[in-house]
Amino acid sequence: MSGLVFQWSGLLALLLLVVPLGYLLAYARGRRAVLIAAMGGGLSTHRRLRDYLRLAAFTLLLLALARPGYAPQKHAVSRTGRDVVFALDVSQSMLAEDVAPSRLEVAKQAVRDALQTFSHERVGLVVYAGSATILCPLTYDYDFVRYMLEQTHTRSVDFGGTTVQSAVEKVVDQVFVAERAGVQDLVLLTDGGDHGSQMSRVAELLAEQGVDLLLVGVGDPDAGATIPLVDSKGVRTLLRSKDAIVYTQLEDASLRDLAAQSPDAVYVPVGVRAFDLGQIYANYVDGREVSVFEGHEGVVVYQEAALFCVIPALLLLLLSECWGTHRRALGRASVLAAVLCGMPDAEGVGSQPQTQFAEALTLYRAGSFAEAEAVFSELELSSDASTLAAAELAAVQLNRGLCLVELSKAESGTSASLALSYAQQAQSAFLAAKRYAPQLARSGMRLESTAVWVASLQGQIEEDAEAKDALQATMEQLLERLQALLDAQQRLRQQVADSDVDRRRPRRRRNAPPPAPIVAPADASTNAPLYVAQQAALKPDAESIYAEMQQLDVQMRPPAVEGLPPIESLLAEPLKLMAKVPVTMAQAGPLLANWSTWPAGRGQQGVAEQLIEEILNLLGNSASDDSEGEDLTEMEDADEYDYSDEMSDSMMSSLPMEGDFSAGGEMQALPLPNYSVEDILMEEQGSLQFRQQQRASANAAKVEKDY
Repeated sequence: MSGLVFQWSGLLALLLLVVPLGYLLAYARGRRAVLIAAMGGGLSTHRRLRDYLRLAAFTLLLLALARPGYAPQKHAVSRTGRDVVFALDVSQSMLAEDVAPSRLEVAKQAVRDALQTFSHERVGLVVYAGSATILCPLTYDYDFVRYMLEQTHTRSVDFGGTTVQSAVEKVVDQVFVAERAGVQDLVLLTDGGDHGSQMSRVAELLAEQGVDLLLVGVGDPDAGATIPLVDSKGVRTLLRSKDAIVYTQLEDASLRDLAAQSPDAVYVPVGVRAFDLGQIYANYVDGREVSVFEGHEGVVVYQEAALFCVIPALLLLLLSECWGTHRRALGRASVLAAVLCGMPDAEGVGSQPQTQFAEALTLYRAGSFAEAEAVFSELELSSDASTLAAAELAAVQLNRGLCLVELSKAESGTSASLALSYAQQAQSAFLAAKRYAPQLARSGMRLESTAVWVASLQGQIEEDAEAKDALQATMEQLLERLQALLDAQQRLRQQVADSDVDRRRPRRRRNAPPPAPIVAPADASTNAPLYVAQQAALKPDAESIYAEMQQLDVQMRPPAVEGLPPIESLLAEPLKLMAKVPVTMAQAGPLLANWSTWPAGRGQQGVAEQLIEEILNLLGNSASDDSEGEDLTEMEDADEYDYSDEMSDSMMSSLPMEGDFSAGGEMQALPLPNYSVEDILMEEQGSLQFRQQQRASANAAKVEKDY
């Protein structure tokens, strides 16, 4: 192997990491020995040779990273071609779908097709709308251009709108160089509709720098197309400006004007038809000047020798992992077989743990998952567990986790919170099994499926919480309506009482002359029809509240359990009372038509009020105390007042109870993390796009047309 060199020799400095790595391995070996001694001993630690093998493998990998090479050969460098910069319009109008799937996607695909035909051209990529951004300078690395093309979207620039001048100025000032004048091409893909460019100035810049321009117009020049926008939730809307839907079409008048002003500019309106940008560019540059770069010294190319370091490194790592494990291979295999087959291992488990393990498996097969989980937990915490090997402890944890999963599924129909608690305990058990025996693939599979189950339970809990909040809001509205109905009934009864103040007379003394007869008030005939109408107006409200309570009762009624009597909901007793309220109001109405029956009417009104107050008490709302004192005396004086025994028994047997539906909520434990590095990276990428969108929206606030 002649002329061995390291092409990236600077990376050889990483070999200094071998010293601290060796120290860390020695420290970890010592700590493991101390920990085993503290636990009572009986376990063996790995040998020092395993660490030496790992250090040797690490050293070989570092040497491979420095790219060792041999057999150098010198090659001359010669390239021919032109410099091509693709300027891509990324304004929102390019999202129009008159060309499937959209103008922007068609333009990006056209650039990809053109790259397939290039061989010696240097290629750059610039995107523009109201401002321009360089995504890729001139390069021969077409794969990088394709990668940056994939990242192109309407938020790649700071300002919305369409300004060709910004793209041309950016390309002329920062991409092209004066020494390459005559072999520089700007390929601009747009749908036109320029918002403020000075085409004469654009033509001057192209002429001064010796830049040739190829304009490609994309879009329907005749019919306008809408601009669809999709938000972060996937909701699709149409772009509007001043409350009107925006329609866009290929506006090629300015593009034709620019092509006419520049002698080396060509405009190709492709419209909505399929086109080959590579062929269009080849026809455009046919017969034009090309440049030649030739290296006088050339470059030296080595045969790569990194493979001679990588293969021994992998073999050393494999040897270090297998060293000293052959003694435990048979025991681990037997325990894993016991786990998969559901049978205890007579040789791998001691006599007492074996008996408990078999008992737990029997309970599991019989469907007694709670009892089986308790036995597995007892086996894990018992003093005999210290004699079990790591693979045996993994078997115990795995089976315990299976019991917890079954318990979680059994409770999911009645209590999602309890089911989530069981599922999270199962996650911990599977994770412990994976720690004890990393080679146990079944634990990893169960971890993934349990993570999905935990996510579904969390979603169910969130849905239940939302439904509970909605039910609470509905109940609060119901209580407000009941209170308003009670207040209206009390006001009406007070009006009737105020109109009948002369009916009451003091108690007659012994041997006193008989009192004069009571005469009806002068306005009794006028007020009576008003009272009847007001009382009749309250009855529909009571019936509406009763119907709403019936609907709530259906929603709040607990699900029926087979073999058990149905359980009444919280509204069962209030419903019985509310059913009597419209009837009592209907009885009070006719009694208010005549002055002589006003006391009886007030008595019926008082019954309705007392029913509503009792309902409010049952639902946890404080009832009004304004109906005591004199009103009760008036009710006792009413001859026609009839308070049935059935109603009395129902009302007296009802006990006040708490009505706060949000009370009694249980604190939920935090879920175990079940996300990966890929999830974090995707979240960060979404956050980056969101920040770009916010910045673009803020910068476009002063732009009149940002599409």
